[in-house]
Amino acid sequence: MSAVESELLRKVNEKIDLIEPTTGKLFFEHKTELAFCRPHLMPLKTQALERLEEMHRETARQLQKKRNNKKITEPHKE
Repeated sequence: MSAVESELLRKVNEKIDLIEPTTGKLFFEHKTELAFCRPHLMPLKTQALERLEEMHRETARQLQKKRNNKKITEPHKE
């Protein structure tokens, strides 16, 4: 430690007066309680799963539409 640092440390120690109680109890309280945050709503399905399901529904709609159009355009065989 340099002379300048030791001089600064000595000045700081002189300025700080430690006050200790002469009567009563001195204690330290350490709380280990948990601090709970507000609950957050989490999606039941991921966005990727929702997109996949939407793609399946859209494909099923298109297939159903093609089947219906095919039935309408086909002549009846008798």
